[in-house]
Amino acid sequence: MKKHLALLLVLIIVLSAFTACGGKGESGQSAEKPDYPEDFQAFLNALDVDFSSEVDKTVSEQGDDPALGFRSAGSPAEKATADYIEKTMKEIGLQNVTVDQTDLDGWTFKGADLTFTDSEGKEKKVTLGGYQTTIQAKNEKIPVVYLEKGTAANYEGVNVKDKLVLIDIDQNEEWWINSPAYQAHVKGAKAVLANSAMPVEMGDRIGTQDMCGPADAPALGISQDDTDAIKDAIKASGKKEIQVTFNADSKVTPDSHSQNVWGEIPGKTDEVIYMMAHMDGYFHSYFDDASGVGLMMGTAKAMIDSGYKPEKTIRFICHGAEEWGRENSQADWAIGSYEQIRSIHPEWAENAFAIVNIDGAYCVEKETTFGIAVCEELYNYIAPIAQPMIKASPYKYRYMIPPSTYKEDFNYVQLGVPSVSTAKGEETIFYDTGYHTSADSREVMGFDDDAWLWMHTLYARFVYEFDDTPVRPMDFSTRFEALKDSYDESVVKDEELREKIDAAIEAAKPVTEKINKLNADYSKAVSEEDTQTADSIKKQAVALNKELHRTYLQVQKALLHLDQEMSIIFPHENRQSNILGLRAAIRSLEAGNGQEAYEEHLSGVGNGWYAMFFDKETLDFAAKSFGPGLKNTWAEGLVDVDDCDVQDVVRSLMKKTEKKNTDYKNEIKTLKKLVNQQEKHLDKVISEEKSGLDKLVNTLNELNI
Repeated sequence: MKKHLALLLVLIIVLSAFTACGGKGESGQSAEKPDYPEDFQAFLNALDVDFSSEVDKTVSEQGDDPALGFRSAGSPAEKATADYIEKTMKEIGLQNVTVDQTDLDGWTFKGADLTFTDSEGKEKKVTLGGYQTTIQAKNEKIPVVYLEKGTAANYEGVNVKDKLVLIDIDQNEEWWINSPAYQAHVKGAKAVLANSAMPVEMGDRIGTQDMCGPADAPALGISQDDTDAIKDAIKASGKKEIQVTFNADSKVTPDSHSQNVWGEIPGKTDEVIYMMAHMDGYFHSYFDDASGVGLMMGTAKAMIDSGYKPEKTIRFICHGAEEWGRENSQADWAIGSYEQIRSIHPEWAENAFAIVNIDGAYCVEKETTFGIAVCEELYNYIAPIAQPMIKASPYKYRYMIPPSTYKEDFNYVQLGVPSVSTAKGEETIFYDTGYHTSADSREVMGFDDDAWLWMHTLYARFVYEFDDTPVRPMDFSTRFEALKDSYDESVVKDEELREKIDAAIEAAKPVTEKINKLNADYSKAVSEEDTQTADSIKKQAVALNKELHRTYLQVQKALLHLDQEMSIIFPHENRQSNILGLRAAIRSLEAGNGQEAYEEHLSGVGNGWYAMFFDKETLDFAAKSFGPGLKNTWAEGLVDVDDCDVQDVVRSLMKKTEKKNTDYKNEIKTLKKLVNQQEKHLDKVISEEKSGLDKLVNTLNELNI
C-alpha cells in the first residue's frame, strides 16, 4: 500500500468519533479566554515570542547546501545547530545542559545542480534537492531521459545506463522513492531525478522524504517547473534525451555521529516531564522543526523568567537525526531519540511522567486547522484541558489516536512513557503545500503571529497541568476498548478472547477511579492549603507512578505492533488483513475476474501493490533488506516479516488479464495455501494476545489492592 496514504486513512477512520472543532462564534469574535492559574498567567506575562522567533530563524538558517539548506544527521550544519542550542540553553538559565553523542549513519548534502539548453535555445541552470544517498559529480556531461513514473514498464526498450532518469512521483498516493530509485539502479542509471507531487501544486517547489533504501541507489529532487523545462527540451531535440552538465555532492557516511542537546529546570522530585523537538531538517525547515525548537526554547525561557518552581523536573531536549539516521531501513527516521532513550539514558523511562512533543508548530499564514496526537491512555485527561482553550480560540482541532510513529516521542512511548504532540489537522495548508519541501520557509508560507502565541499557550498549558497532577492520569480501558473493536468476526471467532478483553476493561476501571480520586484529593488539598494531605498524596503518587510505568510498558509489549507502513496496529491486525485480502481475491478469481483480484484485493496484501509496477529484482531486494534493516531501530520486533509474498501471483494474473486467460486454478491453489499459513500465524498471535491480557488483568488487579 501507499506509505502515507495508508496511515492517513487509518487516522481518519479512528478519529471520526474524537474530532473536536472549536472556533469563532457568529459575531466572529473568539469566546472568553479561560481563567488561568496564577503561575501560568505569570508564564504568559513573561513569554517573549520574539525570542522564540529568533531561535526559529537562527536554526532554519543553518544548512550545508548554500542554495537550499539541509541540516542532516551527522552533518556540519546539524553540529552547528547543536552548538547554538547548547549555548542558548545555558544563556536562558537551563541547568545541567548536556550534549549527548549518538551513533548512527550520517548524511551531508552540499548541493546538486544541472545545466542544459532549453527548448528555446537558452542555457538554464536547475537546482536540485537531495535524498539520503551517495552521489558525486563535478561538471559531468551526462544524458537525461524522462521515464514518466519510473516503473518497470517505463524501462522497456530504453537504455538508461549511466544516465539520469527523470520521473514524476506521488509518495502520498502511489509509492515510496526507494522503489523507483532501486529500479533505476537495477537498470544501471546514474541517479533518479524525482519530481514530487503534492495536493497543492507549486511550480518551483522541490520535495524530498526519507530514503528507506540503500545509499548506492541515488536520488535527487527536482521541481515541477524544471521537470517541464527538461521534458520540453527533450521534445524539441527530436531525440529521447538531452545532454546536461551535472554537479552533485551528497554523501552518506556509515558509523557517524549526531547530537541530542538537553537542559532542565530541576523539580522537587526525580520525576520528569519532557518537552522535546528536533533540530535536523530538510531544506531550511523553518516550520518542521525549527519552529518546534523555537517554541520549546521560548517556553523554557518564560518558565525561568517567571520564577516558576516546578514540582517535577522539566527537561527540554532537542534530538538530532529525527528525519533520517539509518541507511537501507524502512524505519530510518527518529534514530536520534531511539539512541537517546535506548542506549544513552535508558534509565529515563521509569521516572518520565509524560512527554509534550513540539514536532512542528505549523503557524503558517491563514492556517486554522491543527491536530493533537495523544496516546489512547491520556486522551480522557488531555481533552478536558484542551477543549475549553480550543473553544475560546479561532482554531479547529482533531485528535490523532493512536499517535504516529513518524515523531521522535514514539521511542519513549513504546518504553512506557505517555505523550501528547503537535499534529496535522484536516486539509492543512502546510502539509498540503510545504511539508518536506523547499517551500518550508517563512518567506514562502508566510507566518501567523497569533497562531504562534496560541501554540506556546496550548502546549505549555499541558506541561503545567502535568506538573500539577501527582499521579499519571492513565486510562488503560481505552486501549482495550479499541482492541475489542479491531477484530473482524468473519476471521476471528473466539469468544474466550472477547471475555478476556472484557475482563481487562473491567480491571482497568477501578485503576482509573483510583488515579482520578488521588488527583482530585490532591487538588482539593492544595486549594485548601492542606499541605499535610498534599504531601502524603505526592509520596503515594511517586510509588504508584512507577507501578503505572511498568503497567504501561506491559501494555505496549502485549498490544503494540506495526504494519509494514510503520503505522500502529494491534498484533493480530496484519494477519487478519492479509486473510481478508486473500479470501476476497480468491472469490474474485472463482468468479473469473483476475484484474479485480489483484487490483482491489492483492494490492493490499504483502508486496502486491509494488508487484504491479516494479520488477522482481527490485522487490526481492526490498524483501531481503526489510528484516535486517529494522535491526537497531525502534521498529525491531514490531513488524511481521513479509511472509505473505504474492508478487508471483500478481504478475501471473496481470499476464493472464492481458491475454484474456481466465484459467486461475494455480493462482487459487497458491492463495489458499497462503490463507492457511496466515491463519496459523493468526492463531499464534491470538494465543499471545490472550496470554498478554491475562497478565495485564493480574497487574491491574494488583494496582487496586
